[in-house]
Amino acid sequence: MPEANQTINANAGLVWEPVDSEGVIVAEENPQMVIQNATEAIQIARRAFDEASPTYSSSRALWRNERWLPQISYLVPNGYGPYGVMFDVSVTGTDCTLGKGPCEAFTTFDDWQKSLDTQANGSTYFNLGFGDTQTWGGFFITTSAETISSSIGRGDGPLVDSNRILQGVQTGLHYSKAIGPDTSFRTGVENLITWDSQDFIFSDMTRNFYFVGSQRLRLKPPENASPWFRNLYLTAGVGNGEFKPIEQTFQDQTQALRDAGCATYGFTPTNPCSNERFKRALRTGSDYGQINPIASIAIEALDGLHIIGEWSGRNLNAGISWRPFNEIGLVITPMIESIMSNCEYPGCRVTPIDGYPERVPLPDAVLTERVRLSLQASLQIKF
Repeated sequence: MPEANQTINANAGLVWEPVDSEGVIVAEENPQMVIQNATEAIQIARRAFDEASPTYSSSRALWRNERWLPQISYLVPNGYGPYGVMFDVSVTGTDCTLGKGPCEAFTTFDDWQKSLDTQANGSTYFNLGFGDTQTWGGFFITTSAETISSSIGRGDGPLVDSNRILQGVQTGLHYSKAIGPDTSFRTGVENLITWDSQDFIFSDMTRNFYFVGSQRLRLKPPENASPWFRNLYLTAGVGNGEFKPIEQTFQDQTQALRDAGCATYGFTPTNPCSNERFKRALRTGSDYGQINPIASIAIEALDGLHIIGEWSGRNLNAGISWRPFNEIGLVITPMIESIMSNCEYPGCRVTPIDGYPERVPLPDAVLTERVRLSLQASLQIKF
């Protein structure tokens, strides 16, 4: 090769020379590939943003990244709290209520309808949340209105007194605080305040204290595009009242009847107690009392669908929670209750009160012979 055509000189280093356009090699880009890569990058970014967004909640349903998500428990409260102002109304129905039992096994649809007519029960709640759980905390005011449910159940509500607008109304107070985007705690008392002090018919919702914490576990990184099983939610804590085992409630009610001067195991009063005193004693025995562990687990099967299992302190429940519409905070939660054959089922014998010499069976009215079916529908609004 002639000396004049050399392009690399030991002293000068690399020397650039002009090249004719015919010698330029151009890499061709596939437009479809460019669009696909850009779309995937956007989707990954969106998933990453959703993964990093903190979790909030109405009284039951979750809220994250400006949209509603299904519940992660049924009877057990979750640990998350509100962001801004949130309002929800929920209606819960059970095909057979412990206390209206026995909940007998059925073999035909007609038998189940008869159970609904005589032993079903419903509850209506209006709940307001406000604050910021991620900063100074969030508050809930929950209100049950039993006269509404009772009127619907009977079709006419003959016992409702139209002059007593607070009949059957009870209010609970709750506080929640987060320690990170995925971890939050909530404590409160359900049905703390009974507004009509003379009401012993409808204001019968049990007073519960509870303290729970909830943790979200992210199961897949944003780079994984699979819509299946992306999140797991764990909740654990303690509670009493409705979260007591049925045998503990029976024992507490027996003691409350004795304290009120009403006839019960091992005690016969000189004068029989009134119906009001009897019902109030049963209510007193149901409230508060022994602290018990409660917990729930929920997995996000798909966006808008959670599979739930929970221990209510009394029994095991399982079901699903479904948000059918992306843009509406409607959540539907069907559940199966009383799965374990414990003292909610016939055959359990307990000591009703200290000093009583025998163990006795629980009253038939508080027992079930089958799993019970329940349904909750709630509508959430974020202001």
